[in-house]
Amino acid sequence: MNNLARGDATPRDAAAMVDEYFAQLAAASAATGTAIGSDELTELRAHVSDRLKATPGTAADATQVLAELGSPEMLAHAFAEAATEYDASPDASGRRAAALTGRVLGMPYDVRPPTTDRVALRVWNPTDPRVLVPKAFGMGWTINFGALAVKAHLVRPDDEDDAFAAVPEGVVTATLAAPITVLVAFGVLAATAWSGLPATVPVHWSGAGHADGYSSRGAAVLGLALLAVVPVLAAGWVHARRRRAFNRVAASAVSLGFAVLSVAILTQTVVSARGGAGMWATWIGIGGFVILPFLLLVGTSRLGSAAERRRDLPTTSSKGRAL
Repeated sequence: MNNLARGDATPRDAAAMVDEYFAQLAAASAATGTAIGSDELTELRAHVSDRLKATPGTAADATQVLAELGSPEMLAHAFAEAATEYDASPDASGRRAAALTGRVLGMPYDVRPPTTDRVALRVWNPTDPRVLVPKAFGMGWTINFGALAVKAHLVRPDDEDDAFAAVPEGVVTATLAAPITVLVAFGVLAATAWSGLPATVPVHWSGAGHADGYSSRGAAVLGLALLAVVPVLAAGWVHARRRRAFNRVAASAVSLGFAVLSVAILTQTVVSARGGAGMWATWIGIGGFVILPFLLLVGTSRLGSAAERRRDLPTTSSKGRAL
């Protein structure tokens, strides 16, 4: 591992250390056959600059900030995996990125075919200080739960060398149980409420909680079922393909959010169809959409960082000497 990633102090000034890190990143990126885009490099340098501005700016401070990004080799590998759908040619990938990503009236869009790596990096990236990041596919923003966890002081940007990689395999697989459980709850609610629903049910509500949009019972329940089932099936596919722990845990978290939201909207529909008022079910669902995936990701990350610390502790003999 290089001295920047390891955190060794050096007599060089901070600017020289940052330049060397990005030179090593460029070399590592070239070795993977995938060039990192200029926008991404600009954002990375801006992130490092912002972090250093909050410190005295010594070489030790630069070492700490760069260590949060991980080694240049690991970072280059992450960029390479996120760009697997591009051609190896930097010019070709640059043209595609310019056409398929950008902003419209200030709102970001990304219509590249989504990849599990890109989705996972948008959902959990503690080294990115932005809580709201562009969606992995579509228009608008999504929540970077990693940045949220850092701001809540629940994790640190450099807690894990490789996100979730040290988490026990059984725990990684068990994360899929959470969205599956919520999906089963959706099925039970739909089955028990179906016969009591009228032919036309409310599907949209005003801010005051009054229904102002309606649909047939079948179309409403089917639409919500798809909202719950498709992400869970996608997460199951990611697990079945034995993708990296990072991808699998992120997929479980995303599918959990959508399953919870589907249950909440179905509950709102049932309550409104039976004459109930208010938007309490929807608000609970929105809260669950954020809080439950957040807790799953944070809990798994803390398990991973604890496992890494245990792994890195030197094994000592009974005489206290390192073996």
